[in-house]
Amino acid sequence: MFKTHNLLRIFFLSLLFLSICPLFVVSQQSLDISYNYGSVAVHNPEIEPLSKNPVNGFSLNYTFKNEAGKDWRKYYNYPNYGLNYIYKSYNNPNVLGNSHSVASFLQLSFLRKRKHFDMGFKGLAGVGYFTKTYHPVLNPTNKAISANINITAETRLYSRIRIKPVYFEYSYGLNHSSNGLVKSPNLGINVLNNSFTLGYEFEEQIDKNEIRFEEKAPFIKNEIWAFASTGLKIVESNSKKYTFSSLSINYSKQISVINKMGFGVDFSRDPSLTLFAEQTYHYTGTEDLSFRSGITIHNEFIMGNTGLFTSYGLYLGNQDFYTRQRYYKAGFKFYFNNIIGVVLIRAIPLFRAEVVEFGVGFRITDKKQRKLN
Repeated sequence: MFKTHNLLRIFFLSLLFLSICPLFVVSQQSLDISYNYGSVAVHNPEIEPLSKNPVNGFSLNYTFKNEAGKDWRKYYNYPNYGLNYIYKSYNNPNVLGNSHSVASFLQLSFLRKRKHFDMGFKGLAGVGYFTKTYHPVLNPTNKAISANINITAETRLYSRIRIKPVYFEYSYGLNHSSNGLVKSPNLGINVLNNSFTLGYEFEEQIDKNEIRFEEKAPFIKNEIWAFASTGLKIVESNSKKYTFSSLSINYSKQISVINKMGFGVDFSRDPSLTLFAEQTYHYTGTEDLSFRSGITIHNEFIMGNTGLFTSYGLYLGNQDFYTRQRYYKAGFKFYFNNIIGVVLIRAIPLFRAEVVEFGVGFRITDKKQRKLN
């Protein structure tokens, strides 16, 4: 079985690479095709029967031109980013079937000089379609995927050899797909991928010596922001839909033009928790277990009017009738001046999604501080 700590290492190392690598990367337009070969990472005993390795597939990737997104990419030293299509066959046609995904990616190099050789980090996020889903009678063993439409995300480490304008690339990483508990059961599928890539570059790399950075842009140093969010989740035992709601109050300090860090408090209501405690822990009390509060730390990478947001939290109070005390949130913030739109996934270790949240909020800043986003 693929251990919990291995997945956590991949997750936190990915955040570290995303923090460091913008110092080194530049972008160029390209098109490539990849052959993918891997195996299902068994993170839960109920995934074991689904694992009929190998997992095979291919992907098509397009990297945007150097000029695309230059208003925000200049602060990340012009990383590669673009779109891709991914096909996977899980070698289990009657239970898992196949998947088709469309995702965006961001590629960050570890090396300053990479004329002929390159290595770095690549992150992807998008949506996927699975041809086979859970059914209590027709497909009862598929506890991983219960909805056709799922969220997909992937982190990779890659190495690339260039023979201008062609390049060959090998990458290794972890792919995750789940529906965010919009429909249950939702254990999700994790796949460890080996990718072999052949690509063609349509333009030259940007010459670092020709990059001209503007005077350091002013940005908001301190802000208080809050948002209210909601989402639907389904509990497997009764297939009933429950409405999750949350209020989050936060403080952020912008430590650079592209990065914010801070802390906050969460207040949430999940009506399914009392039922879960009764069925799982034989809870017989009268107290409503739906309400929880937690403290969080967060980090945000800013890309124009969009922020890539991650948060790690601890629920407070008695935890006897809950699955986990730890939780995390990951998603996007969209800025409309001081109004904020939020789309995020709330999950617990081991990368088990609890709900997809959609929210709106606002921020309070010092009016004398000029804004980047």
